Order: sequence, then C-alpha cells, then structure tokens
Amino acid sequence: MTHRSTGSGWGGWCGRLVAIAGCCAGVVAISLFAGSPCNAASIPAWLDDAITEWNQENPDVQIEFVDIKDSFVWYMIPDSPETGNKEIRTSIYEIVLKNGYEVTDQEELVTTGKPPSQTTPYKEKKCWQRSYVLTINELSNTTATGGGRSGVRQRLLTSLVCQDGRDWYAGFRIAQ
Repeated sequence: MTHRSTGSGWGGWCGRLVAIAGCCAGVVAISLFAGSPCNAASIPAWLDDAITEWNQENPDVQIEFVDIKDSFVWYMIPDSPETGNKEIRTSIYEIVLKNGYEVTDQEELVTTGKPPSQTTPYKEKKCWQRSYVLTINELSNTTATGGGRSGVRQRLLTSLVCQDGRDWYAGFRIAQ
C-alpha cells in the first residue's frame, strides 16, 4: 500500500507558498492593467482644432463630440433645412482634405455603421465611407543609407458619415 503525502512536510508548504505568491502576482498584474488607461480611439489635435474652427465659421450647424465607440471618434451634426446629405458629407470631407490628407479612392462607399445614436443606438445606419492617407516626413533633414530620404511614414484616416433620422453622425478612425 502506498502512502501519499498530505503536504504537511516542508515540500508541501513551499508548493503552497509558490501557489499563493503566483495568485497574488496575478491579482496585482490584473489590477495594474485594469487601472491603467487603455489605448482607446483617438484623433490628432488638428482634427479637433478643425472642428472647432468649423463651429466658429458655421454657428447654425455645429459639430458636437458624442463618444468614442468601435475605434471611431464620433461627432453629431444636427440636420437643418439649409444642408442636405451631400453638403454634410462634403463638409466633413473638406475638413480632412484641408489638413494634408489625400483621398485613397475618388469614390465614396455606401455601407452600414452603428454610430452612438440617442434615438436608435443599436440599429445599423446607412453610412458613406471614405478613406484618406497622409504622408508624414519625419526626420526630413536626414538621409537613409544609399542617399534616400529617411523617416517617411503614412497615416490612414477613415471617415464614416451616417444619417440617423434628422441627425448626422461623423466618425473618424486613425490607423498609425
């Protein structure tokens, strides 16, 4: 008949101590990650400044920050009799184009999206999507091996303009 150890010896205590230390380390790691800010969707400061400038120039049609949802930063534009869907979309696109971005395709795409709507928050809306690219010249005063420019990268911006009843929602997502 074999006899199993009940863990009452020195080896049993070490095993328990290691297990307890491991659990404590896990709890500490989880609390550190949960307590630190996550890398939520964000937009560059120029876009926030451009929207502020738009609001100053267009007091009757204000663009208001709504939420960050599904990696998009969302704004709401109230519908008005003076602006139709083409004017709203064009205004949003011009804000992006005035800041150095170029469209990646001349066509808009019609798709669906779920902006953070107050009236129908979980319903898919008809949206117009457009993608843009910005070439960023970092370290432009340096050269790479072989004489080429160094530090060039691109940033992709996607915009969604969605209609929800009488309101419009514009979402922006930046891919670094």
